[in-house]
Amino acid sequence: MSKSKYLTKSRFTHCLDCPTKLYYQNTKGYPSTMDDNDFLQSLAKGGIQVGELAKLYYPGGRDITSSGYEDPIRETNEELGKENAVIYEAAIQHEHCFIRVDVLEKTGNRMNLIEVKSKSWSPDDDFYSQRGGGIKKKWQKYLYDVAFQYWVMKQAFPDYRIEPYLMLIDKSQEATIDGLHQHFRVVKNKRRFNIELKDGTQSKDLGEQIMTPVHVAEEVQLIVEGKGREPKSELEAQGFSDWVEGLSELLKIKEKYPANIGEKCKNCEYRIDPDTLSSDQKSGFQECWGETLQWREKDFSRPHIFDVWNERGMQKKYLDKEVYFMEELIPGMLPANPELLYVQPEWDNDQRKTIQIMKQTGHHDAKEALAPGLFHEMESWTYPLHFIDFEAVLAAIPFHKGLYPYDYVPFQFSCHTMYEDGRVEHRADWIEETPGKLPSIMFVRKLKECLEGDEGTVFRYHNFENTVLNKMKDLIREREPEDAEELITFIDSLVKGGEREMVDQYQMIKKYYYSPVMKNSISIKKVLPAVLSESPRLQEIYSQPYSGLYLKNKVFYKPDPETGQAINPYKLLNEVGYGIPDYDESDKAIGEDSISEGGAAMMAWSRLQFDDLDKTQRDAILQSLYEYCELDTLAMVMIHQHWEWLKS
Repeated sequence: MSKSKYLTKSRFTHCLDCPTKLYYQNTKGYPSTMDDNDFLQSLAKGGIQVGELAKLYYPGGRDITSSGYEDPIRETNEELGKENAVIYEAAIQHEHCFIRVDVLEKTGNRMNLIEVKSKSWSPDDDFYSQRGGGIKKKWQKYLYDVAFQYWVMKQAFPDYRIEPYLMLIDKSQEATIDGLHQHFRVVKNKRRFNIELKDGTQSKDLGEQIMTPVHVAEEVQLIVEGKGREPKSELEAQGFSDWVEGLSELLKIKEKYPANIGEKCKNCEYRIDPDTLSSDQKSGFQECWGETLQWREKDFSRPHIFDVWNERGMQKKYLDKEVYFMEELIPGMLPANPELLYVQPEWDNDQRKTIQIMKQTGHHDAKEALAPGLFHEMESWTYPLHFIDFEAVLAAIPFHKGLYPYDYVPFQFSCHTMYEDGRVEHRADWIEETPGKLPSIMFVRKLKECLEGDEGTVFRYHNFENTVLNKMKDLIREREPEDAEELITFIDSLVKGGEREMVDQYQMIKKYYYSPVMKNSISIKKVLPAVLSESPRLQEIYSQPYSGLYLKNKVFYKPDPETGQAINPYKLLNEVGYGIPDYDESDKAIGEDSISEGGAAMMAWSRLQFDDLDKTQRDAILQSLYEYCELDTLAMVMIHQHWEWLKS
């Protein structure tokens, strides 16, 4: 049987909430916003390394490395013929289903099915929802994955006792050695990333175990009995066996399951910006909605209710009433009264949504909008103004002794400073460059050095910087460096409630500023090209070469010859190279912040922690990190410069 006709665990989980996705995933010409992103985000956080780590916790097994189907199945069966065996990537087939079990541990008539995940877990976690007794939504894709494998194994080996486990990252277990990650090197082989285990590595070299096998037989049984959740399709409602067999049959005959449109489609990975599609590509989202509602191409160019910023609960409010376009919300279903919007001192969420709707539908002009309360806020700010941005890694496998999985490890900050006379200085861009050195406390010291010389207002963008500083306060208390009291006092002055509490520029935009160029996003990577497009002053400044500490002679205002709007400056950064994904966000996605920001920076710095890079590679990655973080704080400066121009 050809590979395309097997229902694998990845295909099963891909269509867990929508069987129609199975067709798009396995039919050429339907691009997805998640084609690479899930993997790259896992790579950035160390998620793919945990598979190799888990093997070391079950030593002495046979790794089934052959590809295809016949050879892996034959090799797996050879091992299963033994009384006791440990098999990595065991290959098991039942009819049109084929699975590779991460770790299969056989003892006599018992087989332990061990599915390895980089998901964090603690002993007090509960898989069950308080409402209805089913599986919590956040755990469904993991437990249904195990349930599918359990079902396949039970069909293939009905006489065996199958015990299912989820092998999870135990966030209650700290690393007891330094450099645990160094045992698992990420290498790029053509278009694929692989993990190479450091020569000679054994389980005794890993310190205390940071992964825990969690027995999930009860949860799996609930799922197999059809009681794990409310069915997402008529096919699922027929029962687990019929669901699996039905999906297998759809794959075999290459048939698409009838679309069932709803609020779930808002974040569908096949909801692709039509402008990014090539001539031989199609949008799965448009196909589903077009077939269901008989829409034509022009209907998809109308502003959709899915694109209203921060809107929730759309199924009952709109879709069940057959309301699909922003235009249909006017006038009776608008979130707020459209009158007097632009004289409000500040906007609440509903007023902001209404401004977006009125402008995107053409009922209000397409000019940028600014609530007058912003100028009042600006009067309270003290020069010089400091704009800061942090980068941090949250690694599944801790880099350092004493850290827990997914602890925050800040490794970089940038700071731009603006003076009252309008001068802008790139004051600092610090990275811990030494591999294997815990950067956290030095990070705070360097930030303190940068900001302690005056009482100027400090700006952040969203909550990340506040969160990181609070996490560092906890670490400083635990490690007790000589300057602990000074560092904690400094942190307390900047975080929420502090005497020099950071101003959140994200909140300033949310409450006071809107440009139709931003559409439904407040991501800085969407706000930046918007203000550049709107502001003659910024266009004048940044059509000239900019130079900071690392970005040199860079022109950041370049109009798009087709649209006339500013090209996103993040697209003008150099590629990282060396197997690191580009910093440029995907343009395929429709919606706000579809791809996690900062993943490329995490992966780049994580790559620097390995000792196999030569100086040329290391310097190139460092330069890219410096440039990217510098642009983040320069973007904040540009936003403020635009507001100053509007105020003048």
